[in-house]
Parts: sequence; structure tokens; C-alpha cells
Amino acid sequence: MTFPRAAALLPRALALVVSTLVLAGILTTAPAPIAAAHDGVTVELVDMSPTVVGPGSTQDITVRITNDSGSDLSGLRADLGVGWREVSTRAGVTSWAEGTSTRTAARQLSLPVDDVPDGGSTDVTFELGISTLQLGDDAAWGPRQLSVEVLDDGAPVDVLHSFLLYDPDGGTERSGRSSPAPLSLAVVAPVTGPPLDPAAPEEQVAALFDRVAEGGADARLLAAASEAGLSLAVDPAVVAAGAASGDGELGSWAARLQRPGVADVVTLPPYDTDLAALAHAGVQPSGLRAVTDPSGLLPTSWSAPDAWGPPIAWPQGTADLETLAASRSTGAQHVLVTDGLQPDAGIRASATDTVATSSGDVSVVVADAALSEALAAATSPGGPSATTTAVQRLLADTAVLATSAADLGTPLTVVAAMPRGWAPDVDAYQAITSALSGQEWVDPVPFTEVLDQPPSDAPRADVDARVVDDAELRPRAVQSLVDDLDDVMAFATVATDPRELAGSVDRDLVAPLAVAYRSDREGRESAADLAQANADQLRSGIRVVGRADVLLISDTGNLPVRVRNDLPTDATVTVTLQPDDPRLVVETSPTIVVPAGESRDAEVRVRAIGSGDVNLAVQVIAPSGAAVTAPTEFAVQVRAGWETVGTSVMAVGVGLLFVAGIWRTVRRGRSDSRTTAEDAQSAATQETPAYRPTPSTPEDPQA
Repeated sequence: MTFPRAAALLPRALALVVSTLVLAGILTTAPAPIAAAHDGVTVELVDMSPTVVGPGSTQDITVRITNDSGSDLSGLRADLGVGWREVSTRAGVTSWAEGTSTRTAARQLSLPVDDVPDGGSTDVTFELGISTLQLGDDAAWGPRQLSVEVLDDGAPVDVLHSFLLYDPDGGTERSGRSSPAPLSLAVVAPVTGPPLDPAAPEEQVAALFDRVAEGGADARLLAAASEAGLSLAVDPAVVAAGAASGDGELGSWAARLQRPGVADVVTLPPYDTDLAALAHAGVQPSGLRAVTDPSGLLPTSWSAPDAWGPPIAWPQGTADLETLAASRSTGAQHVLVTDGLQPDAGIRASATDTVATSSGDVSVVVADAALSEALAAATSPGGPSATTTAVQRLLADTAVLATSAADLGTPLTVVAAMPRGWAPDVDAYQAITSALSGQEWVDPVPFTEVLDQPPSDAPRADVDARVVDDAELRPRAVQSLVDDLDDVMAFATVATDPRELAGSVDRDLVAPLAVAYRSDREGRESAADLAQANADQLRSGIRVVGRADVLLISDTGNLPVRVRNDLPTDATVTVTLQPDDPRLVVETSPTIVVPAGESRDAEVRVRAIGSGDVNLAVQVIAPSGAAVTAPTEFAVQVRAGWETVGTSVMAVGVGLLFVAGIWRTVRRGRSDSRTTAEDAQSAATQETPAYRPTPSTPEDPQA
């Protein structure tokens, strides 16, 4: 054969090889958009029995063809395709399951389809003998591509992609591949409530009532947990609200969730705080603990049961180093990562690991993103066909993982984390998990058991230092709420029972930090404004009553400072004065109890060093050491020594008055009307003249 002739035949030879590989299932046809001969015609998988087949068995496959094209259809044909080569990678599983092209596996059977009226459907059942696939005891264990193509006059209308699970009676090694090793699988879902509105807290309770009622999201979660082994990550504020509601159904749900053995439970921060927003706002560890501490934010009458697992952090969105460090500072023992930290391509790794951060090493549990997404989509309401498709997809995915675990020679643990707001179809979830747990390569385990496993040393994708989501609350607003909470907690120590005084103010300040508020920015802003206004009102309950300037004329004395308490409880405070001039020294800082609704004077002792005008800054301090009043001041006119000088002047004045009185008394005693002793003696020596009386004259009667 000449070279030109061989060259001419080469394209035909290559085409023949490709066609052969396609028929064998080694290659598939190139991706191409579905030629929409009839828009609205779909094919869905209804049943595959048995779930796993072996040599010599028969696989029954039932599909449902639905016609919503707007016209009656006839003459359709359905082709079943199955590849003989196993799917050995998870990327291959995902690509085949999520493909939207006309790619098909090697055709094995072709059946006519009954006429399908517009708006109707019809079922087609294939009976595939595994022997036709030429798969024997020496075939590799694992999933195979399966397709069902519906055609109208040779043109594809719709294509279904699924998987056939093949097990050569326990598995044998072939081409370096081995039978599967048990794969530990944990599924965890969050139980979080609607965001709390400080303006209408009763609305949250009403929403919780709807969620725990029959068919509600939380009722479904608890049913899936108690009946199908779903683990729960619970917001303790939701359970506390239910327990304190007084409603029979809501209280019963909360009591059941707390009952030992009903569900595998770990706890989230109360009110499901947005840890990423806190981290990106640079909140300090003390603030992080304050906004995530259940003992400070939940009613004292409620506490988490001892049977529940440890507290964990579950940040929303992509994990970054700042968020992981902040999560550790909250006191959470583990961080569940749902986005990020995936193993490097082609690497299989167990869920647990350790990440070094600025706050120290953080224990992380990395959820399997593909498995989580597939399971969440499959267990949302969608009917039996969606469930069957999901079962085959998840069986294929876990089978590949189990096979890789056998290759590594180490046990493998994976975690599927359901998204917030997930409300499972309990029947679908139970069907899928039952199908998985019924296989030898899947070992369902509780999430709390995963937390105890040692970290994996497999290489993972690098963790970004900082990844900020646009839906997060802005850092300035976050820090303002945290600062207000710190101030309220410090202020409340004036009361005998600080938590009673704070009431719901601390809860209201934490509520706008909830992850649930990411989708309601306007509501979050209103909630934050109201919470901060309530905090300001509480902190204005103690004030210093203004007074006129004081004149201090003594070296020492007491300055009265009047404190007003408008709080509903007695307040214990300490009053301090800070002079702006050293000529006045403050010697005491008295602590007083001001009854509710009354005023009291605190007597502050001071000592004057010199004279002058001094301004005194007044501070009223709570037992925590925090100032509880706005800054105030008054002036003191210090006239040191005036009291002594005044006393001396008065004493001299009194003395002079006394002397003057004596002098006046003496002067008054020397007057002419008084006879002295010398005058009396002189009078005694002088001759006294004789007294001659005048003779009386008789009365003249004529006169």
C-alpha cells in the first residue's frame, strides 16, 4: 500500500475506532445541545431495581416520559445506554450526572413509546440482562454510566443520565483497582430560626410555631433526625424560645429535641451570629465571647442538655483565616467549613483537619461540597423520580470515594452539610439514606463522632486571608452593636440582678448580627437602630442632678453630689470627683444605694490646700468599673483659711465688745447722783444748823 493511499484511509480508520469505543462505553459522543424536537418533553427516572447488580442478574429500569409540548406525540422511541467501564473519578460522576447534552452511553436496548397526549405521561420499563454487558467476576467494582434517550423520528428530544452500580460479588482487583472500604458518612443540618425583630419579638415565636407545626421546616428536621439519623446543629435561642413560649406544641417540640437519644445535636452560637461579619469588623476576643455566650443571652431558666454535643461554629460563606481565628476566640471547639478547604484535585481526605491561625490552631470539619449539594437538592420536595435519580447519583459518588479509600489503605470520613433554611422531604431523605446505609461501603455515623476523629494530613486548597461577602453587615455597624452590648452589660451591674435589669436589651443588640438578616438588609438596619435606642434609654436611667457652684471656706468639708435613679430597681453606685487643680484634694469616693425612682446625696470629703476656683468632674461608677452617667462638672470656690480668719475676727470682736461693756459699766458707776465714802465723812464733821419751826397761825374764819 502506497503512503498516499494509507493517508487517505487513516481518517476512516480513526472514525471506526472512535465509533467502536463509543459503542463500548469507553468514550461518549461529544457534548452537543439537545435538539429540541419538542420543547416540554422530559424523561425522568422512576425506579431501578435492584439498586446494585452483579454478574448474571437483571437490572429493571423504569422511566417516565412527560409531554408538556402543547401537542399530542406518537412514534417516540426510548434507547437505553450503559457503559461497561467504571466511572473512577468524582469529577466523572459530577460531569455525567449534571450534563445537559445529548451524550449517551453505549446503546443496549431500544423500546417504542406509547402515544403521549399533551399534558400526559407514560412509563417505559427496560429489563437489562447484565450478561449483555459482558461484565463478569473479573470486572471492576463501581458505577457505570447509564443513559435513556427519547427520540422522535431519530432526533433527540430529551436525555436522562444516571448510573448503574455493579458489584462483582464482593469486588475483585482489576487494573490496580480494589473493592471498596467502608466509608463513614455523617449528615448535619442547621436548626435556626427566623431573625428576631426587637420591635416585634412575638413575631419570631409565631414564626417558630409555624415551623414546628405539622409539615413545618423544624418539624421535618426533627423527624429526619429521629427517624433517619440526621444530625442537627441547633441554635439554642430557638429551643429556649420554644421552651419559654407557653405554647403546647412549640414547648413539646423543644422538650422532644432535648430528650436524650432523640437526635445527635451540637450547638451553634445563640441567634446564629454571623461570625464572618464579626471577624471582618475586627471584634476583639472579649467582644466575640460576649455576643456568642449562651449563658449571657438566653433565659437563666434554660440550659443545653448534657447529652448534647459541644458548641461548634458554622460560618456562612467561604472560610477565611480571619473567620477561623474569630471562631476559635468564641470558644467553639470546632469550625464546620462548607465552602473552602477542599482537598487538592485527585486527593481523597477525611473531613477533619487543623488550620493554623493568628489565634492558634483551629480544629475544622470540612464538608464535602459536591455530596452536600447533591443530597440537599435530592431531599427537597420533588417526587419519587427525583429521589430515585438522587439515590443512583449518591451511590455512584460514595462508591468512588469508598474505592479511593481502599486504594489509600486508610478509613475515609465525609460530611454532608445541609444549607440554612433546608426543609427536607422526610420520606425522600429516609429513602436515600436507607439506600445508602444498605450498602456495604457506606457506614452512617453521627456528626459528633466525626468531631473526635484525628485530623487528616492530606493537602488542601490554601485558605484565603480575607474573603468578605457583600451581604455581611458593615464593620462599623458591627462594632457599634458590640460596643453597645459591652456598655449595657457593664451598666447593668448597678443592679442586684444585672440580667433582670438588662432584660431583652442585650438580646436585641445581638439579633441584628444573625446570618438570617443577610437576606433582609432593610430589616437588619431597622433592628439595629431600635436595639441601640433601647440601649441608650437603659443607660440614661441614672444621672447626676445639676447644682449651683459651691463656696468652700474651710480646710476640709463634704461636698454633696445628688444622684437620681429612674431605673425600676435599686442601683448601687460609687461617686468620684476629679478636680482640675491640685489646691483641692478629694479624699473619699463614697458608694451609695439609690432606691428605684428616688434621689440620694453622696457626701464626698475634700480638703483644701489653697484658695482659688476649682472645677470638679463628676463620675458615677457601676460595680463593674464602668461610668454610668454622662460627664458632668461643677465649680467650687475654695477660700482656704477663711474659716480660721473669720473665727479670729469674731473672737476679737466679741472680746472688744466685752471690754467695752465693762468700761461703760464703770463709767456709768461714776455719776453725780451717787455718794462716795469721802463725801460721807466730810458731811459728818460739819455743824448742822438749828431748825426753827414757824409758829402756826390760827385759821381766820373771816378770811
